[in-house]
Amino acid sequence: MRRNFWVMLATLLLFAPSLGSANPSGVGEGAFDAQCGGACHGDADMNRSSTSIVSLHSEAVAYEGLLTSVTVSIENIETTQQGLLGVFLLSSLSGAGDLPSDDGWTIISNSEGGTENYVEITVLPSQDQRNVTWTLRAPSIGQYELHGAIHHGTEDGSEAPFFGQSNTPAVVEVVLVPEDLPRLTSDYAPTTQRLLGESTTMQLETAFVESVEVEWRVAGGEIQTTEVMILSDGTWSFDLPASLQPTVVEWRAHLEGEGPSQTTPWFQLRSEEAPWTVDESAAYVQSFALIVVFMAGFMALQNRRPEGMNIPKLTDEEFEGGQI
Repeated sequence: MRRNFWVMLATLLLFAPSLGSANPSGVGEGAFDAQCGGACHGDADMNRSSTSIVSLHSEAVAYEGLLTSVTVSIENIETTQQGLLGVFLLSSLSGAGDLPSDDGWTIISNSEGGTENYVEITVLPSQDQRNVTWTLRAPSIGQYELHGAIHHGTEDGSEAPFFGQSNTPAVVEVVLVPEDLPRLTSDYAPTTQRLLGESTTMQLETAFVESVEVEWRVAGGEIQTTEVMILSDGTWSFDLPASLQPTVVEWRAHLEGEGPSQTTPWFQLRSEEAPWTVDESAAYVQSFALIVVFMAGFMALQNRRPEGMNIPKLTDEEFEGGQI
């Protein structure tokens, strides 16, 4: 019985890393509604109001099927000792069915290098204000509202979760696209992530565009320009320099043509280190191999005899007669 217990214990320990893990540093980027602002950090009924100020900034008019951007700005920031702050972009504050996609918006990218409506950012102790920007493809014609929200814990982690939201939504009027409007094609989606040390060649697919100028910057830094080459009718190419450390490079294009000039939203390109990858099949095979080795070693220890101990063999006659 004892041997079986130790074998089962060793098996559980070997498989523990793959069976599950906690999330002490947040839940990570995802598609979350407003209800998660309380429930993700504890019981939503215990939720408290954050003193942080949440506001939104966006263009008042967007064109159907084309790209626009909206920024959630957080001031007077409260957060945990680790500086973790969750930020939401929502279509309403109902707590259900309030993702931007529920109103027809498509998230192309966000300033943290992802494509979800919820991101987690790390706020430095010296920072009192942070912005998170989403690039969106506009839905069908109509008037839409977008909301911002945040949630966070306390510095010592001892109190209830805190939730904050924008008092005034961003109202966006989506209108028809003028026929000759210089623009990116309706299915254009930029690259949003790359590895450190890699320069990146970007391509633009456009319509009714005669010339393009591209500006770029390290997030929040000085704006610079880069050379743009035409590859074919409506297709343009330009290079963004490599990054030597994890950072976000932002870029935008000024489009000129017969119709009114247009400027795209700022697009974000995040540079990250190459991720570690694990072959799960190899990990499971190694676990089984360790179990076999452990069991073989344990059984070998059980069968060892003390040195100098000789157990006499019984003859058939002695065995039948019960003699030793």
